[in-house]
Amino acid sequence: MVFTKEQAISIAIRCAKEYKAKLANRVLLVIYRDHMSNEIKSVEIVFRPSNFQHLTGIIMVDRNGEERSGCALEFFRKCTSIPFLTKDEVRFKEDSTTFLKLSALPYLMDFSRITKICGNYNGSKNNLEADAIAGGVNFSLAISKTEASNDEFFPRSALLEDIRNLVDNPSQVLAIFRKAISDDKYSDLQYVAKGTVFQNIVLPSEISDKIKLCLNN
Repeated sequence: MVFTKEQAISIAIRCAKEYKAKLANRVLLVIYRDHMSNEIKSVEIVFRPSNFQHLTGIIMVDRNGEERSGCALEFFRKCTSIPFLTKDEVRFKEDSTTFLKLSALPYLMDFSRITKICGNYNGSKNNLEADAIAGGVNFSLAISKTEASNDEFFPRSALLEDIRNLVDNPSQVLAIFRKAISDDKYSDLQYVAKGTVFQNIVLPSEISDKIKLCLNN
């Protein structure tokens, strides 16, 4: 199955509106128990408007059909406000990954609800660049480290794949917090693992210091 340009744009616009409401200009703190060391660790995933275009696999082009560079923010704006993106402004990636990216993209909007496992990427896919993976048995998000911090990541690729096939240390996600990029600390508890009382988790100070308020499960 393949998408027409009209179908692809429709998916991108629908997901962009959700991305703007749930993820854009926000950071998710994913707290997990490392499967190998049993230590509680975390990763922070920064979602910026400029990340969205790459997640779709759609390329913006000029009047001659040539790829335009540096237009990620324009792409996001055209997916979230009038005038919307048109078929004459885009083409698909030549490596045929656009269909795969767009098929997985809607699941990303429910990331906090469906993410149960986190781990280091095992390098099993030749066409995937990532440092770590977070997700579940039906959906995974490949993430890469930013230059700002060893624990700060950005979203790389959404995948409709079992995370257990992509990581070398599948570790249970205990909780996920969300905050605005501009906020100093986390207070919005998005997810707690089933059977877990978040307040009973003994967090290392480098994680607890990032949290302002612990909500009741």
